[in-house]
Amino acid sequence: MCSTLWKKWFAGATVVLAVLLVALLCSQHRDRLIAGSYRAVDSSARLVPGDSLRFLAPASLSDGPGFFDAVSALRTFDKTYPLRAGDALPTLDDPDTCLRLLEEGHPVHCYNVDIAAAVILANEKIPSRLWDLNGPIELGGDGHNLLEIFDGGSRHWKAIDPYYHCYFILGQDSTPISVTKLRRVLLTSPESVHLVRYSDTSGERPEKNIISELKFLAPGAMLHANNDFSWRYDHRYGWLTGVAAPLFDKLPLRTARGVRTIMLGGQDRLYVIEDRFSPHFPFTLMKGIFWMLATLFGISFIGMILTMRSRSVKHSA
Repeated sequence: MCSTLWKKWFAGATVVLAVLLVALLCSQHRDRLIAGSYRAVDSSARLVPGDSLRFLAPASLSDGPGFFDAVSALRTFDKTYPLRAGDALPTLDDPDTCLRLLEEGHPVHCYNVDIAAAVILANEKIPSRLWDLNGPIELGGDGHNLLEIFDGGSRHWKAIDPYYHCYFILGQDSTPISVTKLRRVLLTSPESVHLVRYSDTSGERPEKNIISELKFLAPGAMLHANNDFSWRYDHRYGWLTGVAAPLFDKLPLRTARGVRTIMLGGQDRLYVIEDRFSPHFPFTLMKGIFWMLATLFGISFIGMILTMRSRSVKHSA
């Protein structure tokens, strides 16, 4: 009788915990909170000793090319490979594929455009780093990507948007600004932000529409620590890449990227700005809830199996 009660208890607990785990993991937002590697930084994205950035190609931050060398390289590429009209093609984040599609004139999404731009800049020994703008609500929904380029002359990072072919200034000042400054001004005095288009973008979205989009997305901002996109792609599913890539690459793009987030773990760290404007995501809480449910599920499942085996042994005896 006691064995039967334990069996029912473990079986019930296993089912309930399985349902709770499925409910927890059915949201891409919660999946990213659980699986991703994050560290909070202040509104200026100031990194502390021990934090590090990785770039697509070896580049010196002490005597690198200037910001306008980067602008010139991207402008030359745009003139050489003009885009065709059409919708953006969904594609993997393989740097070679991203660059090839742009060279063929195919529009791609902002994430892929930025990866291709990082390749172009790396060929000129210009370091760049990727930012995610996620908005005020959740991860994995609306978003936009920007690049920052290290300006060797001023020794500061400057924002550039290869997708919209522009960089950003404030008022009448022609000095390009950083992503962190752009974000802060978008959230406090967006009317002072202006675009400077470095390529012919006739027919592109009006400036006010782009500013409006960026203003909405500005509260949530994350900086990628690993900007070596070739390494990230070659190791996109961790130690399972060689075996799992043919299968996982066929998943929907957002699902595949979620799997990569899980598999890369700390190799794909994001520095998350947390200030009075930002959403405060419960990274630690979500990870704790997941591991607690997973541990209890494992215990209850093992308990259910052991009680079933115990009962079958008694019956055979």
